[in-house]
Amino acid sequence: PHSGPAVGGSAKLGAGSRPPPEGPTRFAGPLWHAGTAAIVPPVHRIAKQANATGWLFVVLVVLLFEVAVRLFDLQDSVAAPSATFEALAEGLWSGALSGEIATTLQSYAEGLAAAIVVGIALGLAIGSSRTLHDALSVVIEFLRPIPAVALIPLAILVFGLGIPMRRFVIAYAAVWPILINTLYGVHGSDRLLHDVARTSGATRVGTLVRVTLPAALPSIATGIRVSAAAALQVGVTAEFLIGTDGIGAYMQSQQLAFNIPELYAAIVLVGMLGYAIHVALRIAERRVVFWVGEERLEAR
Repeated sequence: PHSGPAVGGSAKLGAGSRPPPEGPTRFAGPLWHAGTAAIVPPVHRIAKQANATGWLFVVLVVLLFEVAVRLFDLQDSVAAPSATFEALAEGLWSGALSGEIATTLQSYAEGLAAAIVVGIALGLAIGSSRTLHDALSVVIEFLRPIPAVALIPLAILVFGLGIPMRRFVIAYAAVWPILINTLYGVHGSDRLLHDVARTSGATRVGTLVRVTLPAALPSIATGIRVSAAAALQVGVTAEFLIGTDGIGAYMQSQQLAFNIPELYAAIVLVGMLGYAIHVALRIAERRVVFWVGEERLEAR
């Protein structure tokens, strides 16, 4: 006969059935998979931000380069990575190479800062005025193709061999990407925002500061990153040609002395400085241009 429900809502146990386990309930696999899924994305995101794939590729290339140099006996003309990193560590520890970093970074920072100020100011002014754009476009397109290195002799005549000369050529090389990107950012801003600001009674300067500049900031940030690399290249090149001080002068002295590992160590140091500056600028870009979005920043 059919039996009714058990007292307290529990079903009767039939023959051969097992009682439920006592103690805390053990959950099945789906919850465990959900917890794992919650852990995996942050790990994947951290690896992506650190560019683990890129660093693994760098390690692979370094190992292959080490093997090739030793296998084909190229130590007389090419420094092996092991010898290069040994010379780099020794130069940084002894102060022979680390003492030149401050000199290079001083002229680099001052020249890049001047280029940022001039490039953004001119870009905003020219991009906001059709008259200025028509008047200065010929001059800009004439001066922009001239290499900054070609101006080093002229800069030596005007400024001498010190930091002001290097500051000038660095600023000249770095100003053009910032200026052009600022112009594109101003021209690409939403005209509707300018119309709203104008109907709200905003002045021309107020519209420029509160509407045009924020709209052009993503493009300006890209120009600064491009200029940062160009400025470092020109600064080290100027030091190499003059041979007074800085990392470039250290390269020249090691080249003349035929110290191949030390020369390669200075080259690696410049690359490390450039990469560190790039990372710092990308972090600053994410903080300042926060409204662009992480996906668009990664794509740029």
